Amino acid sequence: SSKIVRETKRYIIRDADVASMYPNIAISNRVYPEHMGDEFCDIYEDVYNQRKSYPKGSAENGMLKLALNSIYGDSNNQFSVFYDPMYTMKITINGQLSLLMLAEKLITIEGLRLIQLNTDGLTVALPVDKEDEYSEICKAWEQNVGLQLEYVDYSKMYIRDVNNYIAVYKAGGVKRKGSYQYEGLGWHQNQSALVIPMAAEAAMIE
Repeated sequence: SSKIVRETKRYIIRDADVASMYPNIAISNRVYPEHMGDEFCDIYEDVYNQRKSYPKGSAENGMLKLALNSIYGDSNNQFSVFYDPMYTMKITINGQLSLLMLAEKLITIEGLRLIQLNTDGLTVALPVDKEDEYSEICKAWEQNVGLQLEYVDYSKMYIRDVNNYIAVYKAGGVKRKGSYQYEGLGWHQNQSALVIPMAAEAAMIE
């Protein structure tokens, strides 16, 4: 739902994202297109490790990210060599249920509030005195499902919905999603009227 969230003396705004969620579900759970066999997972893991060797934002990292993520999309494309709808469903259903399991564990923390939950992560308002409990739950979840979480803290968030929001990093900088994005747009994204998201951001943040 639409909301504005700010950190306070009592609450941290913490975001946890699963690192390369769809590829890592396949790698950790040995899920592969049936006609390709188990060796697929070893090759897929090698590509993932190659990507990690390049810094984020580099052309090499971007190229390998595209190679990793496009396999999931192509698994539901009847014209692709990776086509296997069962693989598609195994990845998405495992991902949804794994993240819901994490959310269910986290909301048992007294005072914690769930701000938003998306495909590969969740954002919470975390009481400052419950950080250790939060970390223990997340570590146990990582071991259980074979996935790894990456964390950032925000000072404030302006949320239209789960796919469209502005988040101000506590360490400095701004994350822009969906309609509020105006920097680093891909060729397939809407490049018109960029003064609108700029003005919206200026009105909210400044």
